[in-house]
Amino acid sequence: MPSLNRREFLATASATALATTVRAADAPPVNVLFLITDQQKFDVLGCMGNPLAKTPNLDRLAAQGVLFTQAHSTVPYCSPTRTAIITGRYPSTLGISRNVKGKVKDKPDPIRLREPLQTYMHTLKERGYACHHLGKWHLGNLGELSCFADPKGDGKNAKTLLHTRRKDAGEAAFSPKRDGETLAGFTYMTPNTARCHEIWKDDPKRTQQDLSLIGRHRFAAKHQYEYALADQCIDLMRTHHQAKQPFAITYSVSPPHAYWVAPSPYYDQYDPADFKLPPNAVDMPEIYSGTQAYRLAKLFGAEGMAEYLRCYYAQVTMVDAYMGRILDELDTLGIAERTLVVFTSDHGDMNGGHGLMDKTVDTCYEEIIRVPLIMRLPGVTKPSAKTDVQADSTDLAPTILDLLGAKPLAQCHGRSLRPFLEGAPDDGTPGFVERGNPVGPNCRRMVRTQAWKLILAANANHQLFHLADDPGEMRNLYAIPEHAGTLARLRSLLKAHMERIGDPALEGKLKPHLI
Repeated sequence: MPSLNRREFLATASATALATTVRAADAPPVNVLFLITDQQKFDVLGCMGNPLAKTPNLDRLAAQGVLFTQAHSTVPYCSPTRTAIITGRYPSTLGISRNVKGKVKDKPDPIRLREPLQTYMHTLKERGYACHHLGKWHLGNLGELSCFADPKGDGKNAKTLLHTRRKDAGEAAFSPKRDGETLAGFTYMTPNTARCHEIWKDDPKRTQQDLSLIGRHRFAAKHQYEYALADQCIDLMRTHHQAKQPFAITYSVSPPHAYWVAPSPYYDQYDPADFKLPPNAVDMPEIYSGTQAYRLAKLFGAEGMAEYLRCYYAQVTMVDAYMGRILDELDTLGIAERTLVVFTSDHGDMNGGHGLMDKTVDTCYEEIIRVPLIMRLPGVTKPSAKTDVQADSTDLAPTILDLLGAKPLAQCHGRSLRPFLEGAPDDGTPGFVERGNPVGPNCRRMVRTQAWKLILAANANHQLFHLADDPGEMRNLYAIPEHAGTLARLRSLLKAHMERIGDPALEGKLKPHLI
């Protein structure tokens, strides 16, 4: 694994020298509450100016902290970005370019996250923090990392609580087993599901996932897993507060990920008639016509897409309500003033952009790479502040450690965002995104400035977009001679970044396209 170069060392040393503890030495330590959704598009938040999104609690968080309007994921895929978040490193350098599986040939997935790899949670444990990860992990066995206080309980307690409540309420525990033409717990578009199964009849995983499931969930909101998970989070905050032990708790939920189903009252808060496809929905590049993202959108049609968006937004509103309960508990316990709250997502969703939906498409479009990001720490962040700095997933771990006055990770590609939390303007640092097996034919690498975006692809399907004039990314300028200078500059930036982190794609099928 690559060591820090001189520039990285100096930057880290400088940040450490400038960093001070957020409170006086005799004050209680700062807690960490990390809230993360799965597959939430960057602008499905009221505070991002979306008139349809009902997210009062996250809007309140943004009004009390800093909203990052140009944040993006390191990889538009679950496991790699989650790796970047907790380690501060680009996942390609750790061999994690796909989602971690439970088993590979009846053995634990060899790319799973495990020691001796260090995370920011390891540093916090050394400082006496009780560290917990609740909900979706997607990086293997949580118990393989010694930094977590109760990995077994973190994984099971909420599920036990959930099923106990459902049983007490007279409802059968959730089961995805089919019962005639219905699926327990859901109402959904049966014709779409039947067609979806026909399309993917040779792919058992896709058939099993029922990717076209959309509609109202028949279980009440209080019988959703994420509700029980919020209760578990609240209980842990109370326990550690009473014990006067600082905590670092991650509340990680799957919505708004497939299945796109939501219970009342959240489902009822949206009308599918209000949802229109974006202007770039008509721009569907032929190279993606065989992808799941295109085939699902084509399968749904205009009516189905409107219902899908309704359910997607309803899931976001549902999760916002559950996160609101957790944020309210910080106020009740009197610890909001000394708790760092971070909210983000691992990647976005196409939401109809370019005629696509879901995430499984080898693109670096804005819809899929950009994510929401809000950070609040009273005394550091200014209320209702916004920044357009290009923060990415690798920046979160070093930022958390810096704000807590902790030592930086020994190996880290990201940078602390503290200066921007304190009001510094955007410094023009470009953003970088990885996608695909670094030595395989689906490898892609992206560099993004505020005005331009370049995507280089191992299969030569390169893209160059002038975001300032074409925010919908509908005009690929890669082959236009007049942009040769811009292309060369962006390619140089990308190659320098890849060399800095030791990206294995430098020696893969992408190599000829970097020259």
